Amino acid sequence: MSEHGKQESTATSAGQVLVILGLGLVYGVGGTWVAMEVVRDENAPIWLQIGTLAIIIGVLVLLLSVIFQRMKASKTDKYIDVED
Repeated sequence: MSEHGKQESTATSAGQVLVILGLGLVYGVGGTWVAMEVVRDENAPIWLQIGTLAIIIGVLVLLLSVIFQRMKASKTDKYIDVED
């Protein structure tokens, strides 16, 4: 690969990382802020409050289950000694 190709690849990778980080921050912080506002709002319909709490709890349960599955799978990884 030429020097120009390496620079393009590095710039593309850096751009992708920045976009993903930005989207993660906007959606993560924005989603959390909106969810908390809906749950705390006394005038919001009860179905919306319960639905928002259900989504938050469901996402947390899924996240924890994936973390525990990955931890369990890492203990029995048969490719742990394989090197590049």
